[in-house]
Amino acid sequence: MLTSRFRTMVRALRGFLTIPGLISLSGLLVAFGVWWVEAHLRAAYPDLLPAVFAVPVDTALDVFATTAGAAISALVMVYSIVLLVYTMAASSIGPRLLQRFGDDRINQVAAGALGATFLYSLGCMWLTRDNGDPDLTVAVAVVYAVVSVLMLLVFVQRVSSRVTIDREAAQISVTLDQQVLHALKRSTPMRSDELVLPEGGEHAVLAAADGYVDAIEPGALLDKTRALGATVIYDVRPGDFVIAGATLATVFNDPGRTLDDAVRNAAPLLDVRTPEGDLRFSVNLLVEIALRALSPGVNDTFTAIACVDRLSAALATARAEALSLGVYLDADGAARVASPTTTADTLFSEAFPPLRRAARRNGLMILALHRAIARMIVAAKPDARDTMTAELRLLAEEVRASDQLDADRDAQVAAIEHTLKEHRGRASA
Repeated sequence: MLTSRFRTMVRALRGFLTIPGLISLSGLLVAFGVWWVEAHLRAAYPDLLPAVFAVPVDTALDVFATTAGAAISALVMVYSIVLLVYTMAASSIGPRLLQRFGDDRINQVAAGALGATFLYSLGCMWLTRDNGDPDLTVAVAVVYAVVSVLMLLVFVQRVSSRVTIDREAAQISVTLDQQVLHALKRSTPMRSDELVLPEGGEHAVLAAADGYVDAIEPGALLDKTRALGATVIYDVRPGDFVIAGATLATVFNDPGRTLDDAVRNAAPLLDVRTPEGDLRFSVNLLVEIALRALSPGVNDTFTAIACVDRLSAALATARAEALSLGVYLDADGAARVASPTTTADTLFSEAFPPLRRAARRNGLMILALHRAIARMIVAAKPDARDTMTAELRLLAEEVRASDQLDADRDAQVAAIEHTLKEHRGRASA
């Protein structure tokens, strides 16, 4: 439970409130710091600053008031744009993308810079006295204003690019590629369903709350199971939803039930799914965008094709490197912790069948699915192509069952069968 609460707290701190808030408060601290430094410099070195920085008190107050007003107006505009544009984008692309938009660091820094400019100017207005001209303080305010203008321009450019569906799909695919590469480092040739269960007493560890399994991180659990000679078999994988009281895992050879808390902490439960430890999350995002694009209300086939292309690239890498997650080895190389295995076939089966069913009447999408699967077949090892060839056969059946013209159906089926024939020829060779 501690790990789950810690992860929830971390996600809250990464949101669109904490980072901009901290940057904004830094403006107030800088105002006090610059005012204190300038007061001491003026007392020690009256002629330190050149005449170009000389600003009367009345003019300085006008500068601070203008900067503060402009900054807070721009900040209101930034938050309004974020809420309006991103909500519209989420309704047309996918609601789960709001989480990605809220975590965008550039937008957070832009909002924080405007807030810092406002609080700096407000603090300087309060600190300015008649006992000296605030030359350095005004100069720093001008720097804040320049930085805020530049960050506002960057924010506008960022928002305009983030609401472009193709660009967002590309960003999601980059995240998926990184997740695949990271997962390949933890990949083992073993499958959890091939493990021989140990002999001895066993008991179930129940989930203490409802939530999604954010990740399975068995680092400390591996050491404890190794010391006891125990084995933990999880019933769930990252991304699965668990209800309180359901079986989370089965523990073997732990008669004292000393591992129960460690088992729960190694699989933290969160209120929402996140991409951190869930390899399927980004796959599902791309599938969701593609399915929405194929819906009659949107009818944007080329966006769906872009998602399929991105999926095929990431899954081709997973197949070429024989991705297999779910078995975790201790320092001696013994399997101590396992969960349902996630492979390239697992990811493929979650992505392509729904897209195939949604594309029955769409010749362009059928062609894109055919090309994508053909690319993955070429990249895969000969003994890892069965799932893809079976999906190609089902794709041909979808075409035959569609209401397209006979000539279109025959051409699409012939192309798919030609790909299957080529595959059989390469396999026999």
